[in-house]
Amino acid sequence: MDLAQVGATWLHLLATVALLGYYAILGLIVLPAIRGIVAPRELGESIAAIERRATPVIVGSLVIFLATGVYLMVTDTRYGGVGNVTGSTWATLFLVKHVVVVAMVGLGMYVDALVVRRFAVPGSPDQPAAVRRLAVSTVAMTVLGAAVLFLTAAGQLS
Repeated sequence: MDLAQVGATWLHLLATVALLGYYAILGLIVLPAIRGIVAPRELGESIAAIERRATPVIVGSLVIFLATGVYLMVTDTRYGGVGNVTGSTWATLFLVKHVVVVAMVGLGMYVDALVVRRFAVPGSPDQPAAVRRLAVSTVAMTVLGAAVLFLTAAGQLS
């Protein structure tokens, strides 16, 4: 048993759970609940506070996810090097997975920018629309995260 591989896989999975779990919980549980409880004037402020609290977890997870992902990929015997994306089913699946991950990072940056910009001014008239876009974006992150997990599982079995 290679302890470096086990440790990297464990950290990679922890980072994945933290990142995807945050967006799933935010989009599927927190936002629907908070929209029905918190007054519209305080809604943006509440969501911004949640996001500020989550930012270190999100950034830390991304750093760990990236570092361990690169390590796990380059140490995998199926890895044929940069540009070898059609050499095997594994390579093709992991290319698609990485495209989805890049889309998730872009969507995550959009979500964070949306929260910072739209919720900076309490009671702003565009907050209800921003909350709806945030809810849709976080659910999209959850769906993309599920796709990444599926592609990972398929790649591991290929």
